[in-house]
Amino acid sequence: RAQPALAPNEPLRDSMRIFYVGRAVGWERYDVTPSAGGVQLNSDFDYIDRGRRVHTQATMQLSASYAPIRLEIARITESDRANGAGANNATNGGMPTAQNGQTRTVATRVDISGSHATVLKLGATTGIAIPSNTFALAPASPMAQHLALVRFWRANGEPATISLIPGEPTNPVHITKQGTDTITVFGAREVLTRYALDGIVWGTEYLWLDSQDRLAMFSTAGGGLVTKGVRGALLPAYDALMAIGARASVVQLAQIAKHTTATAQSIAAKKGLALVGATLIDGTGNAAIPNATVIVRNGRIVAAGPAATTKIAKSVTRVDVAGKTIIPGLWDMHAHVHQLEWLPTYLATGITSVRDMGNEFTFVTELRRATTMRRAVGPNLFLAGLIDGPGANAFGEFSASTPDEGRAIVRRYAAAGFEQMKLYSLLAPDVVAAICDEAHKQRMMVTGHIPNSLTLIAAIDSGMDQVAHLPIRGDLASDSGKAMIAHFKARGTVFDPTASWGEIGGHASAEPLEHFQPGAPHMPSPFLQFRASGWGSATTDTATAHARLARSLTNIRLLYEAGVPMVAGTDEGVPGFSVYRELELYVQAGMTPMDALRSATSISARAMNSDKDVGTIETGRRADLLVLDANPLDNISNVRTMRWVMKDGLMYDRTVLWNAAGLRP
Repeated sequence: RAQPALAPNEPLRDSMRIFYVGRAVGWERYDVTPSAGGVQLNSDFDYIDRGRRVHTQATMQLSASYAPIRLEIARITESDRANGAGANNATNGGMPTAQNGQTRTVATRVDISGSHATVLKLGATTGIAIPSNTFALAPASPMAQHLALVRFWRANGEPATISLIPGEPTNPVHITKQGTDTITVFGAREVLTRYALDGIVWGTEYLWLDSQDRLAMFSTAGGGLVTKGVRGALLPAYDALMAIGARASVVQLAQIAKHTTATAQSIAAKKGLALVGATLIDGTGNAAIPNATVIVRNGRIVAAGPAATTKIAKSVTRVDVAGKTIIPGLWDMHAHVHQLEWLPTYLATGITSVRDMGNEFTFVTELRRATTMRRAVGPNLFLAGLIDGPGANAFGEFSASTPDEGRAIVRRYAAAGFEQMKLYSLLAPDVVAAICDEAHKQRMMVTGHIPNSLTLIAAIDSGMDQVAHLPIRGDLASDSGKAMIAHFKARGTVFDPTASWGEIGGHASAEPLEHFQPGAPHMPSPFLQFRASGWGSATTDTATAHARLARSLTNIRLLYEAGVPMVAGTDEGVPGFSVYRELELYVQAGMTPMDALRSATSISARAMNSDKDVGTIETGRRADLLVLDANPLDNISNVRTMRWVMKDGLMYDRTVLWNAAGLRP
């Protein structure tokens, strides 16, 4: 169906239901109204994330062709939250405004006059010259800004690139009209036009407009957790809309795969491919093998060992990797793959397996189906199904208030092929026990956060097999601490410390991120801009931050010395690169480089009951491996020197994957 002509003089007032990781958490209410010589857009974006209210208001002054004149984004904070999300009364042009007990802080302001813009961002005001086709927009939210952006793009001839402010000083944004999707609401057929927006945040955002040019759905992750908006009138079609959103990402992944070609040697892997001459660290814990040979055929390792005793048939193609080091592909055991760009980025950094620790059900199952069928370039995906207790402060798509509800949700995840359950904070003790019992009956394991209703020991005794983060209070060197460690060992508990995430969140903002995350500057600039306002503490000094990290590393050392298994996970951070940092921190804590490597290879695979398939370089295992320019046993930071990554027997040059993932040289 053709899009209607622009009608800037027609007022529009509408509302979008906000979903955060699949849970309905609030509303965005917006209006677009005529103003002197143009259009004004007002938006109130208001939701609750695990008890924390996120409330943003936007005002946009636009010309009749939607060219920006002024943008103002304000954060609303409250001392009295009794009214809950979205409950404001006074209005300004139809939009709520700050009330008594509220503080309104302007976070972003852009004023444009001709080819000059004055920009307030992160507390600093700058003046910049701007090119034609410039639009002003704050990343991710409120969502209605993106409606104005698409109308601007259409009214100005659908330019190939739009310069977006605030940026560095601008970001190039590309908009693509991708086609249409059809839903049915109360028996009526509705055709939605789908647009892909690239360059506003890290990753592609999607926007759907209905036949009357209203926002139907918007989807963004921005390098964080997924947020979606669905027009209130379309909520009965929620399931269909989620499926449409998931398919849009899978289609884009397939397009990325077409432009990501493996090296020519991969073609020969069907007859056999031999990597010859490198030092082999096979992930088992055995000593490294110098001058080794690894033979791959049909995606599997058929031989691995010393060159002198590993025979190579004449039909096998040889690849000389002398002077390099081969290790198993790395794992990220605490991932949240909320946008498609994580998959090629993981592979580009040598992460060949990840455990997703909580996601939208429809999206992540479609994503795994795509990778399993090799329609997407990315790592093996293992899934932990997120479940929380009831209430407005709950997290994720599924909540259980009774044992029977908990069991039913476990069975739904099990039927979809999830390997684990992930517990969250608001679950009651009897519900936790039921979830763990049902998960074990379904041959699933249980990991996650320690619910507020339980102690760490009580949660483990209820059936938790693994624990996310490092929720240990007190001194593990004390008698009580030693007793805890003994209990962990007796129960076989596996820990996922996410030390690198703690370092990012707790570092003093005065310390540049690249001091301890040297891979960060390789990320696309929208990712770094998005993270700049949310990482680190302005009130913490560097010495205090380092001391806090040192205490965490001491606990890791004591667990390691006692033989408690730990796996390498990042809880996002800097995609891929944070796995490198996790291993560096483990060595800093006291692990040997060999054992740090095993935490991200064989120990992770064992924790997922997949060690017969992945995690080591042994006969019969999946051919997932890395070729490094330097030996990580000499210095664990040499994991950063990856030259090639092999996934399922296909060997990719790092440069090709970096280009596909949009990483900077």
